[in-house]
Amino acid sequence: MNKKRSAILSGWITLCVLCALYISGGPEANLPEGDQLRAASVSAIRYLPVYSYLTRAEAYNSYAVDTAHGSEGYIALTAKSSEPIKLKLISPGGVERIYNVPSTGEVAYYPLSDGNGLYSVQLLRRTEGADGSDLYSRVLLESCEAALPDEFQPYMRPSTYVWFTGYSECVREAARLCAGESDDNVKASLIGRYVCDKLRYDSSLSYREDQGFIRDPDAILARGTGTCLDYAVLSAAMLRSQGIPTKVVYGEARQATGSSHAWNMVYSSSRGWFRLDTTFA
Repeated sequence: MNKKRSAILSGWITLCVLCALYISGGPEANLPEGDQLRAASVSAIRYLPVYSYLTRAEAYNSYAVDTAHGSEGYIALTAKSSEPIKLKLISPGGVERIYNVPSTGEVAYYPLSDGNGLYSVQLLRRTEGADGSDLYSRVLLESCEAALPDEFQPYMRPSTYVWFTGYSECVREAARLCAGESDDNVKASLIGRYVCDKLRYDSSLSYREDQGFIRDPDAILARGTGTCLDYAVLSAAMLRSQGIPTKVVYGEARQATGSSHAWNMVYSSSRGWFRLDTTFA
């Protein structure tokens, strides 16, 4: 009988504690503001990519691809080489996309951004042609089947070109801006205005060889300057961290015919896909 009374009493105490946490807003409500933002930003990372069976390449001229995540819209790979490496993805419809690949052995992630079907995955290593020109020869060939549950998978995850984690400063800033806001259109507006205010356009960065094509959103934010691609990558990282599907699009600037440009396409349930151009905003 005493055991039964103790169990009932313990249950009531547990229930009271849970109710108190609910009323006070949960454990995070008692944290300092900075820790609350950190908790919010970490919880915002819903789709962090992983790799299943890769090990970081240690020896030079070592390459491997993980194709186990086609249903989630990405592949993982690792390459270590003394020469530059590129990834060629050929979609089921024959669209070719070429990406730069870190040649240091780290694991990198790339989106399957052209829908469902069988992708050809090729790693290319730079060689020197007979005339001294740069050529690329294939060093690895794999295939990956994409069977996505929806079109948004590749545009909600971090990738090598739009990289962030729960501990990224840009994610923390997105969490701060969007705290308490549930409307994705409002979130997109807040983040777009933030990027416009934080960055200053610097055309000289287009010619910095160390920039390459792979941008670090936190480095862009800390620098405070960038090109159109920097604007688009930072916007995409912040929006994706809030669960908003976002593309980085390359094309021609409407404001300057013949000039290459990068911007974002953002999705909300009420508007569908819409253009967000923080460079010209």
